[in-house]
Amino acid sequence: MLLNNDDYLRVDAGYNRKGLEIRLNEGTYKVEYPAIVWGSLDDDAKKLIVDHVAFMSTSYLPLVLKKKGIIYNTRQPMLESFAFKSTIYDLPSSALLDGYPTVDYLQRYYNTDFIFEGGETVVYGKGYKPRNKAIISFTSGKESLLTLAVCMELGIEPILVNVVEPSNLYEEKHRRKLLKKMEAEFGVEYYMLRHEPGAFHDGRKMGYKPSSLGWGNQLLYYLFIFLPFMLRNKARYVFYGNEYSCDKEAPHPEGFRTNYCYDQSSGWTLQLDSVARILTRGSARVGSLVGPLNEIAVTKVLHEGFPDLAKYQMSCFCEDPPAEEHRWCCACSKCARTNAFIRGLGYDPGRVGFWKDMFTEEHKGLFSALKGPQSHSKSAMDIPKTSDLPADVGFDRSGLGREEQELAFYLAAQREPENRFLQEYMKTSIYNGVSGEGGAGNERFRRDYEFYMTPQPYRAIPSELSDRVYSLYNHILREN
Repeated sequence: MLLNNDDYLRVDAGYNRKGLEIRLNEGTYKVEYPAIVWGSLDDDAKKLIVDHVAFMSTSYLPLVLKKKGIIYNTRQPMLESFAFKSTIYDLPSSALLDGYPTVDYLQRYYNTDFIFEGGETVVYGKGYKPRNKAIISFTSGKESLLTLAVCMELGIEPILVNVVEPSNLYEEKHRRKLLKKMEAEFGVEYYMLRHEPGAFHDGRKMGYKPSSLGWGNQLLYYLFIFLPFMLRNKARYVFYGNEYSCDKEAPHPEGFRTNYCYDQSSGWTLQLDSVARILTRGSARVGSLVGPLNEIAVTKVLHEGFPDLAKYQMSCFCEDPPAEEHRWCCACSKCARTNAFIRGLGYDPGRVGFWKDMFTEEHKGLFSALKGPQSHSKSAMDIPKTSDLPADVGFDRSGLGREEQELAFYLAAQREPENRFLQEYMKTSIYNGVSGEGGAGNERFRRDYEFYMTPQPYRAIPSELSDRVYSLYNHILREN
């Protein structure tokens, strides 16, 4: 448990022949790599990774523990300023979800002391002749599966890296089974890294009130976790599964621009690209191949174009007891959202492992489209706070995905005219009154369908791949 009797936290970090470790008070938290991957790094690369991982995994803790700062035995991170910007832009949504004024969080983070006792900053960058390989931040969610599919279509060799977060209790068990099956079927190379410092996010485990703080640096943080794989494989690309909706902003009662997944936005993905180019002297690039697509279109392209990969889909947080036996708990908003997209498009949820009918009164509150707790019908200050709900992503709670879910529900209702739950929904649907086959008489439906099912302009996709990726998406979405 974190101790609260000092003004400053103490964080010590270092590395050994297996990987790195972070010591926080009485605990030691490790990230261990395959020997051939970690052993291929020089000492400066290892120090650089230790400095950044130690800092980004803990820099938010003074806010949740009401401390003055942190004393590190490491060096000041070379790219600390990138971490500062990502954290600052994440604070408005975190404060809203946690029930604090944003100015309070901003002031406290601005005034936090970070003291580095490890000597001179390690300035690092190592170039190489890139190979046509990509490190994919892999979760087996629809975005990472489609990223894998597109890489194979484009002739880019994929290397899947899954970071196992300890707070998702049953995630590793299910994901490992899926990855083993995918390896056997497609011959893909994969790695699973147990990320013990991820426990710092678990307030209940660490002894503090649950908070949304700390996630704003996640993809930057993962880039340093991925760096050994990038250097070892001389990878040309790192791909994240950042879809189009990651750029959406929501109203904020204090007037701050608010993105509930800022570090997945196209603007920040371009910043991650800059970081990768600095660290590899221009050898590696960061982007998102699914960036042009909304979530429902990602589902359509994956299931229609690549059904053999689609069957491995998994997007549940795997925290609730049913997830011990099933890869979908059928009790969280991510399960609800994914189920709605699959069913609205006419695919079988059972094929990806759903074991409950989620179009029921029991699950109604999990759908923002049904005016559950995440709905836009409530004011920004009425968004459920972190302490009021099980662990979940802010995007679901904000209600930002409500309109897209409405589209999925309407499509499902047309496919299942005898379904009482869906027909009850239709009484209050934003598409209520649609007439004619396919909603030909309703301009709103046509507008929404066109937007959500058409690739959109996206700036964080590697330019040399853009035309081929858009061509692939347009072909699948228009022909089916």
